[in-house]
Amino acid sequence: FRRPSKAFEDGIAKGRVALLGLSGATPIEGGVPIMSGGKVIGGIGVSGANSDQDAAAATAGLKAAGL
Repeated sequence: FRRPSKAFEDGIAKGRVALLGLSGATPIEGGVPIMSGGKVIGGIGVSGANSDQDAAAATAGLKAAGL
């Protein structure tokens, strides 16, 4: 989807409930796309702590991998 999962969470919070129907999307903070050359090449999803900590862990993983 070319965006962090937080974007879906925020959209739903603003009333865009149609986002709940997206197949394959988890509308909870903690997922981030892996981009290379402007293209999505994968993603990282973290769960287990609160959502902002999950997102921070995913972002730290990207940075640690040099992505």
